[in-house]
Amino acid sequence: MLTDFFRGWTKTTLLKEATEEVDKMLDTTKDMYIFSMRVLMDNEKEVADIYQLDQQLNEMQINVRKKVVEHLSINPRQDITSSLILVTIIVDIERIGDYAKNLIELAHHYPELLRGPYIDRIRKIEETITSNFADTIIAFKEANIETAQKVMEVHARLAPEIEKIIEDILNDNTLNGREAVIYALLARFLKRVSAHLKNVASSVVNPFHRLGYRPE
Repeated sequence: MLTDFFRGWTKTTLLKEATEEVDKMLDTTKDMYIFSMRVLMDNEKEVADIYQLDQQLNEMQINVRKKVVEHLSINPRQDITSSLILVTIIVDIERIGDYAKNLIELAHHYPELLRGPYIDRIRKIEETITSNFADTIIAFKEANIETAQKVMEVHARLAPEIEKIIEDILNDNTLNGREAVIYALLARFLKRVSAHLKNVASSVVNPFHRLGYRPE
């Protein structure tokens, strides 16, 4: 886990810079997620270029990898586990950026305002994930075990709720095919965002070999 790494603060300049870059990635993906949901759910204008933001995120991911490799080449026996954790969780963070793009693309395919009982249920899920996003950032930046555990517990509750929404959508004969596809994809993308947040939070709680899984 990253907790001892942060508490000991044994990082070299390179690893410190890599960790700060991960912080920026988390902040960027949170902004991308909120922006994409407002465009999709509330028909807000696209005031930013989601693809440009995603490119910036990719560049940050490359920078983290580069700094970690440089650190290990200079200090091969120092902070190995923490280095592995950083290069693992940036994949999860980058994937959240990809899902933000997918959400924007849903808005392009379905520009109408989303309404109805399924959307009401999905909005509650969205609000919970937004809150969980903020907690994930706090957990990572502060190495806060309790907050990280909370993030993981919230996802464990959300996942079956989202699956139930998807099942209800697919079994609802009153929806036309286009609506059913959009609603189901939206719910599925939100579940994946939540799962990647859970994986990031697990880095504060779990040893490296159990990243993304429940604590033993």
